[in-house]
Amino acid sequence: MKLIIPIFLIIALSLNAKALAVASDYLEGNTLTLMEGSSRIYSIRLQNPDSYESRFKVDYDKQFMKAMGFEEEYVLPPQSTARIEFNVTAPEYDEKDNLFAVSYTVHQLSGGSGGTFFLTKISKNFKLKVEKKPDENPSKLDVKHDDKSFADYNYAVYAIAVLAFLLYILGRGLLKKTKHRKDFIKNRKIIK
Repeated sequence: MKLIIPIFLIIALSLNAKALAVASDYLEGNTLTLMEGSSRIYSIRLQNPDSYESRFKVDYDKQFMKAMGFEEEYVLPPQSTARIEFNVTAPEYDEKDNLFAVSYTVHQLSGGSGGTFFLTKISKNFKLKVEKKPDENPSKLDVKHDDKSFADYNYAVYAIAVLAFLLYILGRGLLKKTKHRKDFIKNRKIIK
């Protein structure tokens, strides 16, 4: 029993597992947001970390994605990367259905030479959120009015209070000026 554990550890540590890797563009919340009818480039990268050549096939959602420079089969040399670009196009906006699941799958078609190898498959998906395009004619924009008035009553009360205060200050100043004029006229000596 004491001999089995070290042998098992040696075998386990000598294995060097490398496999297909797929990297993709970063999407906030895994969601691509587009205006209806617009499009954007979304790319993935196939990575072959192995020390031998590998072949891959990519299946994708053709309803929303169109591959650019697409090949039926990708042959990647050892420790290399291939970039695949998709033009993702948003359909027409529908208020009830504006979030779609878009997916793609990468299949490994060939593995290493000799020994046991696994043909891996990686499936990824993201959400496509379609937003309504703003109206092109601003005169036909729908303006929604709430039942609330545009002025808040609290601000109206404050405005009236400030206005009354300013009128009081202004009136008091005018009264002082008028009183000083009357006093000046009374105290003025007429020189003949």
